Amino acid sequence: MAKILTVYYSRKGENYWNGSIKNISKGNTERVAEFIQKAVGGDLFEIETVRTYSPDYMTCFEEAKQEHHERARPELKNYPDNLDDYDTIFVGYPNWW
Repeated sequence: MAKILTVYYSRKGENYWNGSIKNISKGNTERVAEFIQKAVGGDLFEIETVRTYSPDYMTCFEEAKQEHHERARPELKNYPDNLDDYDTIFVGYPNWW
């Protein structure tokens, strides 16, 4: 049987949802990652950055925009144990640009 991993980065709290900024308890990408895991099984892994971004949506947007222009690669808090153990890896993340 194939070993499957779904990894995701998501933002909860203030978020853009259905045309306006709302406070959500679970990020959009996290919801999709959980849906994928439920459909195909396997392990679920949340990607977390060392840097804490602003809880204010527009401030966070500007922080992300600056990182995008600088081609920054934020440091991660942790990593999956061994990617070689998996046959299939799904990756989910916000796509702002």
